[in-house]
Amino acid sequence: MSETVNHNERAYLKPSLKGLVLIGPMRGSKNGIGSYTERLITELRKALPECNILGTSELIGTGTIKVKEGQDLPSDWPGTLLESIDKIHPELVHIQHGLYMGHNNKMSFFLDSLRARGITVVVTLHGVWPSSFIRRWPVTFYRMLAQKVDKVIVHQDDKTLKCLLKNGIPGDMIDIIPHGTWCSKEIGNEISNPLDDTRNRRVVLFAGNIFRRKGLHIVLNAFPAVVKKIGGACLVVVGNKRKTFFWDNLYHLWIKRKINGGKREGWLLDRMEYVSDDEFWARITSAEVVVFPYLRVYGSASGIFHRALAAGRPVICSKVPTFWEAVEAWGEELKELFPPAGDVEAWSAAMIKILTDDGLRKRATEASIMLGHNTSWSVAAEKHVQLYGSILSSKGKIG
Repeated sequence: MSETVNHNERAYLKPSLKGLVLIGPMRGSKNGIGSYTERLITELRKALPECNILGTSELIGTGTIKVKEGQDLPSDWPGTLLESIDKIHPELVHIQHGLYMGHNNKMSFFLDSLRARGITVVVTLHGVWPSSFIRRWPVTFYRMLAQKVDKVIVHQDDKTLKCLLKNGIPGDMIDIIPHGTWCSKEIGNEISNPLDDTRNRRVVLFAGNIFRRKGLHIVLNAFPAVVKKIGGACLVVVGNKRKTFFWDNLYHLWIKRKINGGKREGWLLDRMEYVSDDEFWARITSAEVVVFPYLRVYGSASGIFHRALAAGRPVICSKVPTFWEAVEAWGEELKELFPPAGDVEAWSAAMIKILTDDGLRKRATEASIMLGHNTSWSVAAEKHVQLYGSILSSKGKIG
């Protein structure tokens, strides 16, 4: 088994691609993987102007089956997508995989069907789950990928790569390409409405879909200590309440009392819903620090984290696989930004420290800006183009 993982550092190879399909959630979906896919498509079109690049919604539009926008995928997505793929004959299909797509027989059938058509297949894993006594599906799923795709992409070199290697995906099949980061010019002065509800406040922002593994309860329990130390401290919570599983509703009921208490005491602003992109950027740019108290153990990347980098905001993160790129970039120099996951007192101390230490806040800002520059969307797109070129060169399809 090869354990050499590719970091996409190779000679530049321009692929002579004429048709490329990126499979992700349909346009209008609230799934963050959909936003990622749409932006990657935009950047790839700049990098490969002569290639016909389609996303899921555009692909389905070429077929005869009509489905509603806004859902992640049609219920019979393998058949629906294959019908349209057969009309345009792309050379490469790049799948943005997440739990919305599943890891069952539908996925296996779809991959087999693409291979039968002679189509090159790349899969980006937006979550790398370790197996456990209860969770056995990663074992069969990753072994299946090793047999049926050409390349697997992950966003960062975190500890969960061992899971892929352990379950049969050779290191030379795995490429590491960072999640893209927005350009600061994109958020510049586009915010037209001032945020009067937090004017003159010391804003700490929690943002994203809300469920237990995101750790909102940790910050809720930690914030009263912050308020005692820092006048005007305000926790802003932005994001939709996930209701996928029955325990999600139990979690929301569990934290409701703390949320209501924070609102009554004036230190919490509740924006727990989907907000416009303009407001979302405004919330990020008006925050002094963005917090990510995650508890989840699987490997992934956070689009909101990369938005915080784009805005040059200091971030406080749990030391978990989702933020391993931050750990690698400034884990030694800025240890204060990585309180232990679930440690309420440590999270209180970290928030107080970043809000009161001007020097630390300046260094944290510079670190965010640098990592954002190194993981820009243009950099991510170029690495994808290089990867496509390396695959197709082995098949004699380089121009």
